[in-house]
Amino acid sequence: MNTRIAKTLIACIPLLLLPILLSGCWERKELNELAFVLALGLDKAESGYKVSMQVVIPSSITSQGAGGSGAGGVPVVTYNFTVPTIYESLRKFNMVSSRSPYMGHIRVLVVGEELAREGLGETLDVLQRSHEPRMDFYVMVARKTTAENILKVLTPLDRLPANKLFNALDKSYKVSSKTVAITLDTFIEELLCQGENPVLTGVEVQGDPEAGGEKSNIERTSPTARLRYKSVAVFKKDKLIGWMDDNETVGYNYITDKVTKNTGHIKDKNGSKVIIEGLQTKTRRKVKIINGEPHIFLKVEAVSNVEEVEGRDKLDSESEIEYLEEETEERIVGRMKEAVEAIKKRYNSDIFGFGQSIYRTSPKAWNKLLKENKEGYLQSVSIHYAAEVTINRIGTIDNSFLDDIKE
Repeated sequence: MNTRIAKTLIACIPLLLLPILLSGCWERKELNELAFVLALGLDKAESGYKVSMQVVIPSSITSQGAGGSGAGGVPVVTYNFTVPTIYESLRKFNMVSSRSPYMGHIRVLVVGEELAREGLGETLDVLQRSHEPRMDFYVMVARKTTAENILKVLTPLDRLPANKLFNALDKSYKVSSKTVAITLDTFIEELLCQGENPVLTGVEVQGDPEAGGEKSNIERTSPTARLRYKSVAVFKKDKLIGWMDDNETVGYNYITDKVTKNTGHIKDKNGSKVIIEGLQTKTRRKVKIINGEPHIFLKVEAVSNVEEVEGRDKLDSESEIEYLEEETEERIVGRMKEAVEAIKKRYNSDIFGFGQSIYRTSPKAWNKLLKENKEGYLQSVSIHYAAEVTINRIGTIDNSFLDDIKE
């Protein structure tokens, strides 16, 4: 009998413990108690930071109709706090708002250029340490301005400016290869990675940011202020040291195998412009140790399409297509060389991850390279470039209709 009672009690123990496992809502918060932060801006202040939070106004977006028009008000509000530490801004928020800031829906983090030049290592600790942010939002640098000014500007097509910044960056790097889309976790990973330095896309304001914060900015066919992506910031460890232009960024993306699509023009045999669009691109990287020295071999394989021909040239011959393929290959190799030489000359920062590739292939060769050159190893690494382009489509017509126009 005692044994049966003991077995019954043992069987009941899981049932008694089960309510403990179901207590997942002990820290719950109602939606009407939260202020959803969609964009976070960080700037340098005299004593600490100036933190900007772009918060969505729920009533302005819940009444949207089929045409996308909302309740008529401004869709977001921006709060600014000057604080010794970033975490203190979250506590100051409740001094001016009845809701608690919620960071789980951040789309973008904008860092002021001045702060980026001083270093971001300590700044990003609170975001990585906190359990709310998901670390998959994009990071960008406010170029020649402050993060506060970036977050002021209202955007006409996307009612929520943070969504505009996120979606525009997500599409621009895939279509043009003139930007880079870096999430916070990727940025921190590259900071910690030996033999590799990070990059971030720059964003700037065209026009007056103060006027961009007015409702009238989204009621004009030509807004007073616009946000646009411009250049890519080069870092050495956690400090911004300079900027790359569009051509150098394209070369960087080819080298690091981040090109999805890229469009550019070349000249045919008669000097007319032919616009080529890359449809599929793959960059293969190999490291070979030759006579004890590391050599890096880069080969780009691209499938392309002819998008436009500015002239009367005929594209119905195999030799003409082969010529265009060769010219496109030279253009790609030129972009890669231009990027590497510019970074070597101006910044000496290994943003391409060459050091990391050497380390993975041969730790012994990497240690030797560091011992002989220290941080200047990028200057001594031999890099070999190659490209193989296939043009498989020239559009719906072979030749231009210009020859058929009667004078």
